[in-house]
Amino acid sequence: MFTEPVKLSPQEVFSSAKLQHVACQVYLDTICKLPALVRAWWNSQNKRVMDHVEKFTSNHVTSVISSREIQAVQNADVSLENMTVKGRPTAREVVATYTIEEVAIELVVKLPANHPLGVVTIDGGRRVGVSQSQWRHWLLQLTTFLTHQNGSILDGLALWKRNVDKRFEGVEECMICFYVLHGATCQLPKLSCRTCKKRFHS
Repeated sequence: MFTEPVKLSPQEVFSSAKLQHVACQVYLDTICKLPALVRAWWNSQNKRVMDHVEKFTSNHVTSVISSREIQAVQNADVSLENMTVKGRPTAREVVATYTIEEVAIELVVKLPANHPLGVVTIDGGRRVGVSQSQWRHWLLQLTTFLTHQNGSILDGLALWKRNVDKRFEGVEECMICFYVLHGATCQLPKLSCRTCKKRFHS
């Protein structure tokens, strides 16, 4: 009922099965287009209703929506400079890799078993050239976007990429090794030359 679109005609008499099919399609369309609203509604229900909706969604809807989201990421024609995005449908994961020079920053977005009712988990992986608090702020911002907005995973990753781009934008390369990030410590140039005021790695 969720994979086949419903066909309606004005002359048709509605049967119980047809009504169920229409209801399933309405629920699927609503949860696809307004996941934050459905999630907020679900969280406001009593335990019994929450359990029924979660069970129904997990059994019938999550696989359809997860595969659509991951397929949309894989088929996206969006040019994300310095970043590659890959989907892992069987694991319900999307992996974004941001590359600066020879260093890669990886971010994994994991969809829950009751997606989109549950909250996505984001594994930050290795942070490079960013303080721990800034990194946590970015991950929190991405989690909040994916939880409380009606945007897609690709929209959220584009937001994260903009933050990373802004962080490294305008940072001059080290005048000794000619890299923005240090090869061993992955730090930005911090020390400043007293004569020329150019920054270099410690």
